[in-house]
Amino acid sequence: MNEAAEEASTPAERTRSRPVGRIALEIFSIVLGVLLALAVSEWQEQQNNKERAATALGNVRAELQSNLDLLNIIYPNNSRVVEAISSGENANSEDEMVVPGVQLRSSAWQTLTTTGLGNYIDYDLLVGLSQLYAMIDVYRQTAYSVISANMNMSATATALGSSIDNDLFSKNFLAYFQMQVQIEAALLDEHQNAIETIDQQQSDIQQ
Repeated sequence: MNEAAEEASTPAERTRSRPVGRIALEIFSIVLGVLLALAVSEWQEQQNNKERAATALGNVRAELQSNLDLLNIIYPNNSRVVEAISSGENANSEDEMVVPGVQLRSSAWQTLTTTGLGNYIDYDLLVGLSQLYAMIDVYRQTAYSVISANMNMSATATALGSSIDNDLFSKNFLAYFQMQVQIEAALLDEHQNAIETIDQQQSDIQQ
């Protein structure tokens, strides 16, 4: 009769007949399994983001090296030309013109910051890079202003049927050129320091 009664009982009644401790253990096991799965998933995502951040930082390093190579070319030329203009020497030839470094790049830095990967970069390094790229923006804006002024003067000269006086233009914009060269000198130092810092951090990680 007991067997018949047990067979007639519903699943809910059989569940109620289980010891409370066993039910609690089953619930705990399920919750623990879910929490462990979430923890593993979060850890894996963190590792993936760190790897992506390391790759993005490597791209920034390559970008800075490219900028440094360009600055090492234009800075000596611009320094020489500005010194010549300041001393009153003629700087009309194409070989004696100030060359604005508008080709300085910042796309790798923008990718690092816009994707949120900067959260996985050392804070002090991130602040230093932010200041460096802000300086690059100021430099390019200054360079574009001088280029725009030169284009306007050329257009005016063409409309008047005359040619632009490069010597006069250079003297009128001497203050801008001097500021440009000063920023270039600062950018050279900051690029070199940033590259060395990135290399040191990458070396520490590998060790």
